[in-house]
Amino acid sequence: MNDTPVGLLAALEAYLAVRRGLGHLLSEEERHIRHFLEHLASDNGPAEGFTAAQATAWAHGTGAFKNSYQCQRLSAVRGFARYCRAAGLDVQVPAANALRAAKDRRVPHIYSQDEIDALIDACPRTLAHPLAQTTMAVMIGLLAVTGMRPGEALRLDVADIDPDEQTILIRANKHGPDRTIPVHPTTIDALAAYQNSPARQAVAPPVGPLLVTVRGTRHRRCTVEGHFGKLREQAGLAWEGTVPCLHDLRHTFATRQMIRAYTADDGDPATTMGLLAVWLGHSDPAHTYWYLQAVPELLALAAARMNP
Repeated sequence: MNDTPVGLLAALEAYLAVRRGLGHLLSEEERHIRHFLEHLASDNGPAEGFTAAQATAWAHGTGAFKNSYQCQRLSAVRGFARYCRAAGLDVQVPAANALRAAKDRRVPHIYSQDEIDALIDACPRTLAHPLAQTTMAVMIGLLAVTGMRPGEALRLDVADIDPDEQTILIRANKHGPDRTIPVHPTTIDALAAYQNSPARQAVAPPVGPLLVTVRGTRHRRCTVEGHFGKLREQAGLAWEGTVPCLHDLRHTFATRQMIRAYTADDGDPATTMGLLAVWLGHSDPAHTYWYLQAVPELLALAAARMNP
């Protein structure tokens, strides 16, 4: 970044400070903007500003990026460009529709309760080792009732479970910050039963990672995804389009909460959406609103609310 224009670099630091002071994380946005400024310096030499065409061309890249990723890059630069314009720098703000709208985000599979039950029931019939059987059953149930990301579940330590307060501490990765969620007593009981199961006690100490392999080590994502593929086949799930995956259990949790908010007599979709964004650890509320357009049933319920 040594060749990056000083004016733009100073503006970036000020922009990040202002936005973060308002509670925005901006980790991905900062990365994109810094890469853009590096591109400007390497492509055209020192400059005090940039054009909309330069920003759009950089966001588009060489054509290898997905549409959604291109739009993510452009959105980051647009926010920075608006700040620069207000600060009097010689920049142009690219149009929001300068790139084709993202259409490649994966449509989630929303599991029915019968499908979740079938996946859990398939564990002892599909996986050979008793510890693998119980670990996958616990993981599927945990994702279904908490909506946490699979990676967050794999990062759980025994100490993150508080049976007295009936809470789980979810440690963030790039999605930050850490968050604590309350859970039902039956969830705490299920986790305690897993910790005390003979198969787990035979390989793992009472401290360290919660979900462990037969060697007593923390599970890797590729391992549990491989197990899940076998369970999905054994459970006889049917689907159209994208293949159901572990992460879809998170989508299922979020969708169920929103459907309940739209259909219950005392439901409050707006409040539920805000609470859900915090619960799921979304850095941007737009990530939560995405469910309204990704799940046809939710979209229909939202439309019905708008046009009673």
